[in-house]
Amino acid sequence: MDVLSGRNIALTGLPRGGTTLACQLLGGCIDTVGLFEPMDVMSLPVDRAAAIAQVASFFSSSRESLQASGRARSKQAHGRVPDNPFAAPDADGRRRQIVEPGWIEVSPPRAGFALVVKHNAAFAALLPELAQRFETVAIVRNPVAALGSWWSVDLPVSQGRAPAAERFDASLRSRLDACTSPGRRQIALLDWFFSAFATLPPSRVIRYEDIVASDGRALFDRVGRTPSTARTLQSRNASRVYPLDRDSGTLDALVAYDGAWRRWYPQDALATLAARSGAPE
Repeated sequence: MDVLSGRNIALTGLPRGGTTLACQLLGGCIDTVGLFEPMDVMSLPVDRAAAIAQVASFFSSSRESLQASGRARSKQAHGRVPDNPFAAPDADGRRRQIVEPGWIEVSPPRAGFALVVKHNAAFAALLPELAQRFETVAIVRNPVAALGSWWSVDLPVSQGRAPAAERFDASLRSRLDACTSPGRRQIALLDWFFSAFATLPPSRVIRYEDIVASDGRALFDRVGRTPSTARTLQSRNASRVYPLDRDSGTLDALVAYDGAWRRWYPQDALATLAARSGAPE
């Protein structure tokens, strides 16, 4: 078997939607390596075909490096992909990133291993072409929990922006520019992400809630991987670190909005979580 052959899995999903957890879980499976946001997606060609070709080149070079030395580029903490790239809030309420670009090191995998590469906004913007070239999986999460997490971190989504997605989708950039407040931009951005994931076959879109409720089995079964060790997972949807009392107007508008997420999350799922958020975990 050619050492560069094997399953190439593009992992995308909602920012702060459980994709890092999914990347770590898949990376812990037998004959599987997961890489967390390893590429400089802002340097990808704007031409979509050229961008896809560069992603393919990255898969190939990462496979070659892993087979040769067990090393590959990835955001990491202490040489590993964490389940969450943010720490608990500091005294001032801010959540600090605990990851940085670098290298992960694993035992050189066997030929034919599965390689998972995770990027959220850029990969979502490159759908459906990305899914025509690679196995593609998207992770979604209740929009209320996603919004609360966006408010808790210092990322562009906290202001309703997604530069890597806007770079490939001018209509998204124009739509966000037309919004009159960060809250309106966030709702529009959530709608855009879910609309992008709706272009995938239903079996390729996995809910964060199903992953944690099944201790990962919902993910492993859909992707066809076998975990090397068992894990017990806990939902963070009602986490007290999410400041959902910060902007009740935006939260109410999100619950009422007829967004593309309704395919996976009906209105009552948003309303119930909005009522529960902030309760003890």
